Order: sequence, then C-alpha cells, then structure tokens
Amino acid sequence: MKRVDRLIISIAEECLALGKEERPEIGWLNQVYDRFRKENGWIGKSEADKLLYMKMYASEPEKPSDTLKIRYWRTGRHLPAGREQCLSFGKALGLSEEEQRYLIQGYYDRSDQVFEAGQENALYIERKNCMNELVQEYLDKVHPLTKQQLYRSGSDLKHSLRHLYFTDAKGYITLPPMQQTRVEPHIVSINYESEFSRQIKLVGEIPRRAMIRHLLVFGIPFINRELLSERLEYFGYLPLEETHTMTDGSRLDKLILDFLKLYETSCAGEEPEECILWFRRAYSILDRYLEKMENKSLRFFYFKALKGIIG
Repeated sequence: MKRVDRLIISIAEECLALGKEERPEIGWLNQVYDRFRKENGWIGKSEADKLLYMKMYASEPEKPSDTLKIRYWRTGRHLPAGREQCLSFGKALGLSEEEQRYLIQGYYDRSDQVFEAGQENALYIERKNCMNELVQEYLDKVHPLTKQQLYRSGSDLKHSLRHLYFTDAKGYITLPPMQQTRVEPHIVSINYESEFSRQIKLVGEIPRRAMIRHLLVFGIPFINRELLSERLEYFGYLPLEETHTMTDGSRLDKLILDFLKLYETSCAGEEPEECILWFRRAYSILDRYLEKMENKSLRFFYFKALKGIIG
C-alpha cells in the first residue's frame, strides 16, 4: 500500500474511533442545562426536565414519561423532532441569541435559516445568487467534448446540471477514466430531480452534509479547507471545525479537514486535471474503506440516488 493510501485509511480509522465517543455538543448542552438548574435553585434533573416541559408546552406533564424526551435530548440519545421543537427547547433553557444559533448549527447540525418556496427576502436572494454563481463556475469547467455531446443531443448545460452533477459525484466513488466525457443517462428518479432542484434553490431543510457535497462537487479542483469552511458559513452552517460532529456522532468535519489537508499538500503546484485525478483516486480509496466498515455518514459524496447503483 502506498504512503498516501495508508494515510487515507489512517484518517478514516481515527474518525471512526472518535465517532464512538460522546459528542462535544452534548457536553456543551449539559453545561447550559446545569446553568438552568443553578438559576432555578439547583433543582434536580427530574425537576428541571419537568420545568423545561412546562416552559415548552405551557402545561404540566400528564405522566412521568412525558419528560423522557427532554432527558434523551440532553443526553444525546435522541434529538428534537424538528427545528421548531429544537428552538423551543433552547428558549426554555434561556439561551442567548448566540447560544440558540449554536444549538441549531452545532448540536442540531443544521443551517441558521430555512427558506420556503416563494420567499424573496434579502438574505435568501443574496445566498441564492451565490449558489447560482457556484453553479455557473461548475458549468464553465465542463469538458468541451461533454458540452458537444449535450448540445448534439439537444440539451444545454443548465438543463443538464443534475445529470452532470450525478455523473461527477458517482465518479468520485467509482473512479472512471480521467478523460471520461460521457454524461450518465438521464436520471429518471422524480425524487432525485425534485430534491436536487429544491436544494440548489436553497428551499427547505438542506442537511449540512448535503451542502458540503454540493460545495465540493461544484468547487473541485479549486477547493481547500479555508474556502469550503467560508462557503459553509456563508450559507448559514457551522464552518468546518475539527471537534464538530454530526447528530449521530460521526466526525465528518475532521475527516474532511484531514483529507483536504492531504489534498492540498499532494497537489500543490499540480495542473487542475491532475488535482481532479488525485481527488477521485484518493476519495475512492476512502469510500471503499468506509463502505467496508458499513459507515455511510462519512461517505460525503454518497447520496440516496446512488443506492443500488454503486452500493
């Protein structure tokens, strides 16, 4: 096994091991929970859970099990059912505006805002324009032979975006020839088409992991740790942090930071085509190992539409 291959596997092994530890975000939540208890006369945990329930629902729990979910939230066993419930939990805890933001971005691993279809406020327009620019930069990098193929078949690049994206994302996992210019046959999944279109329009909840995938697919080979982190933050997500975890405890941030560090070191001074080839080859090694270990959370190019096609 080559040195780089060993380093890639080592990165994955370390992140898998760390993923078995308690989430740092749960430690933070327990700190603000203890502060809540202190502010209320150092009440016991059962009493604190009951008080939080009353603050959230404006009524007393009808049975002892009603407060179990609050205990599960603060211990990391479960998460609030949705954004509104999570924010209500934070409000009951008396979190500051900054703490509420971290509750959503860190503990809940979501963006700071959710935009609905038809919403046209200034922040949405600003972020949507930025996404449009990233998409256009991605399309500008499409190989000339691919463009010729699409034009010959009667399609333009923008209408073929989801097919180009699917082909590229799949390519990082299956490692096709470097100069492959054939676009995958049209993806007929209505769910994939609808989900992809919605996310590119920044409508509804978009998982942070999905946004990371979009930013990587659109940005490679001109991507690095700093740029990816800045773009994540711009779209309302927590920037890349080594200690941040997904809601299942997976250390995706550390994996990506370490992987990109290796990419930056290995590809310094190389031509863009060589950088793409390195990224594809290196990620395919990482993905095969994670698939072998039955871990999907860390496979950051993998998504539901690929199920049944590549495993």
